[in-house]
Amino acid sequence: MSTQTSAPKATLLAPQPEVSLPSSLEVTPTLAPTTDVSPVLSEIISPHLDEADKGFDLDVPVVQLNPLPECWGHRGASASFPENTRQSFIEACKAGADGIETDIHVTADNVLVMFHDPRLERTTNGKGLIHEQPWHGVLDSVHTKKSPHQPIPKFTEVIDILMEYPRVKLNIDCKVENNPTKLFTLIKEALATVPNWETAIAPRIVLGLWHPKFLEPAALILPTVRRFCISMSISEVRKYFFDKCHGFSVWYRPLASAEGAKFREDCAKAGKELCTWTVNSREEMLECARWGVTAIITDKPELWREIKRDLEADRAKVLKRTMQSYVLPFLNYYNYSIGYHAKAREEFDYLVHEGGAFDALDAAVQPLHPAKLI
Repeated sequence: MSTQTSAPKATLLAPQPEVSLPSSLEVTPTLAPTTDVSPVLSEIISPHLDEADKGFDLDVPVVQLNPLPECWGHRGASASFPENTRQSFIEACKAGADGIETDIHVTADNVLVMFHDPRLERTTNGKGLIHEQPWHGVLDSVHTKKSPHQPIPKFTEVIDILMEYPRVKLNIDCKVENNPTKLFTLIKEALATVPNWETAIAPRIVLGLWHPKFLEPAALILPTVRRFCISMSISEVRKYFFDKCHGFSVWYRPLASAEGAKFREDCAKAGKELCTWTVNSREEMLECARWGVTAIITDKPELWREIKRDLEADRAKVLKRTMQSYVLPFLNYYNYSIGYHAKAREEFDYLVHEGGAFDALDAAVQPLHPAKLI
C-alpha cells in the first residue's frame, strides 16, 4: 500500500455529500453501519509476488493498520451447509458474518430465487435452466443434493433473514443470464413490501454487477441501492466500471499481484470500496487485513471470527510474516499472471456470450461524479 499522504479514505460507513449527477446515476446512500465494529489494527505492507525474490524479511515491524475487513459469507456458510440455502444464510449470520453474498435468478413465472448456476443439476435433484421453469409446481419441490437437504430459497426469505439480523448486509450477485430491467423491477417490488424499505433495508444492500448492461437499469430502478462491479479482471474494472460504480468485488488472485497492488492504491485514492473473493485460508485472510480491503467474501465466516479473536489477543504476533506467508502464493497456478489472466479471459468470454458485447454499452452510462465518494 502507498505510504503517500492522501485525503481521508471514504468508507461504507461515511456520509456521502450530495452532488448534481446525470439522472441515470443518482446519488445513493451508504450502507447502514454494523453494530459490531472491527478493531483498529496495524498495517504491514504486502509484498508483490514478483518481488519475493528480493529475500524474506520476517522481522518487518508492525505499523498502523486500517480497521479490519468485514466478513461476508459466500453463498452463506457454504463450507458447512448447502450453498445458497436459508440454513446456510442463517448459519453465516450466527457465525458473526457482517454480510451475506448470494446469487439471484428469475424463474419463468417471475419469482426471484437465490441460486448460483443458471442450471439446476450441479447442486440439486432438479434439471434444466431456472429461467425456463416456473417456481409454482416445479422449482418449489427441488432440493439440494448435499445434506441436510434444503429447498431453493426465494428472495423474500432472504429479506426476512435481513429483518431478523438487522446488522447484516446483503451482496446480491446479479447473474448475467437475467434481464436487467425485469430483475431490478422484481427486486424493488419485493423490497417495497417492507415498511420504509428505503431506509430500513436498502442501505444494507449491494448490487453486484458483472456486465455493463446492468448499470443504467440499476441506477434508474434502484437508485438508493449501491452498485459494485464484480470481476476477475482488473483491466475490465478500470475500462468499464471504475467511474460508474461505488465499489468493486474482485477475485483475490489478481489483487495479490503487482497490478493488484496498484489497483488497491488507486481505489483508496478514489474513495472506492474494495471486496475480494473467495478467501478461505488463514494466510490469505491475514493478507486481506494487511491490504485494508472493505470486506472478505468467504465460505468460512467462522474461520475469520477465530482470526479476529487471535488478532485481539496479540495482533503483532498474528500479523507478523512467516516463511509460509511468502512461499504459499507460489504454490497456486492462479497466483501467476498467466493463470489468473487465462481464467479471467474465460469468464469474460462467457459474459459476452450470455450478455452481449461490453463496448456496445460503454458510452450509454455516464460516470459517477468523482466528488460523490470522497
